[in-house]
Amino acid sequence: MNQNQGYRPVLRNLNFLKLWFAQILSLMGLQSLLLLSVILIEDVTKSGIQTAGAIVAFSLPAVIFGPIAGVFLDRVSKKTILVVSSAARVASQAVLALLAYLGINRGIDPLLFVGLVYVTIFITSAIGQFFSPAEGATIPLLVKREELFAANSLFTLTIVAIQVVALIVYVPISVKSFGIFGAFVSLVVFYLLATLLLLFLPKDQAAHRVALDGESAVRRGWREIGEGWRFSLDHKVVLTAILQFSLVFTIVSVLGELAPGYANRVLGLATEDAVFVFAPAGIGIVLASLFVVRFGQNLPRYVLPIVGMFTIALGLLGLGLLGMHGERALNTQFQILGITLNATFLVGIAAPLLGVGIALVLIPAQTAIQEGATDVIRGRVLTVQLTLANALSIPLLIAVGGLSDVFGISEIIIALGAMVIPLTLFNWVYARRLPPQSATTPLHSQPIPLAGETTSMVEDTNERAHVGEKLNA
Repeated sequence: MNQNQGYRPVLRNLNFLKLWFAQILSLMGLQSLLLLSVILIEDVTKSGIQTAGAIVAFSLPAVIFGPIAGVFLDRVSKKTILVVSSAARVASQAVLALLAYLGINRGIDPLLFVGLVYVTIFITSAIGQFFSPAEGATIPLLVKREELFAANSLFTLTIVAIQVVALIVYVPISVKSFGIFGAFVSLVVFYLLATLLLLFLPKDQAAHRVALDGESAVRRGWREIGEGWRFSLDHKVVLTAILQFSLVFTIVSVLGELAPGYANRVLGLATEDAVFVFAPAGIGIVLASLFVVRFGQNLPRYVLPIVGMFTIALGLLGLGLLGMHGERALNTQFQILGITLNATFLVGIAAPLLGVGIALVLIPAQTAIQEGATDVIRGRVLTVQLTLANALSIPLLIAVGGLSDVFGISEIIIALGAMVIPLTLFNWVYARRLPPQSATTPLHSQPIPLAGETTSMVEDTNERAHVGEKLNA
């Protein structure tokens, strides 16, 4: 296949389209869930502290259940996990819709109400810890290796687009049109449609793993979790990609927390206009994704993430400089180092730069992780990726709110940009020493026996050596 065909090969792949459309529907539900829950809790309790609890309930399951999910993912059919977890989210969203009805119309006790909402959000997020890595592990089974850049680029674009559509368009319109209860009911419909699409995916074969004699299920589970971490730590290309992903995930999470205050205190806008300020970052992601899918295969793998990290640093520093001289409206002019700048122009440059950097890091990193792990352990490696990213971001998310009140939002953003620069230099020196990933190495090659296994335990994986091609047949 010509590597410069862009998205056309994957868009002709019917099985990939089923997964992609299911991702769109699931993301609409996921991105709308947290904002609708915050609106619901605010309407019932009028408490900012209790709305913050929803964010914690949403984030914690990634750390708690992520490693466990990886073990299931490598033992059970990916399709089974996708269908069951999507159906489970239909049920959890139905519970949230019922709670919304009771909270708004029946005057349920506020403490009981908030507790039930927290528990339901926690359960919904926990289910997602099984769905998301299963989705990522399914992509290499549905597309050819040379199409992974295009497939991951399309999934990254979809995530950004759905975030904008859900937060800016869908949630406000659905709440105004149908009320908070009707908005939650619509999420049930999204997950139901996603489940139906996933039912029509081809059946994949789970990796067969033989239990050691006398070994308990609990000990075996912990051993397999450890295998995922050891594999990630021992394979430097995979580890580097996981760390790159975690860095960008953390930066995006922190910016999401600071965005309302940045819009209000730095730019002088209404708090709810924060999304419009950062929406230009989506333009940068689109442009960079188009570049990566066209030309990324022709560049050394370490180049794009390093350029992306440096671009992220420039974008952060540009956004941070806006607030160094007090509150600035978007149409004002001010001087930095003797240069007169327009605030609107600076935001219009810095935000897209940020988006370009995010795409240049995330797409190659996700592709490297998928290519570097064979079928028998890919699920656990993907959950290591998500677990580490959330574990690194949660403490910073907890601390950054107080730090921004003490030092200022712009100062925190500048500190983030300054932190990324030495990390970029270190990554450049380190990544150049890594062995290049061959674009012809089979994705489904026979795995090296893991701890406690013999070669006979993994011989069955030879039968799946070309499972991606079989699923497309």
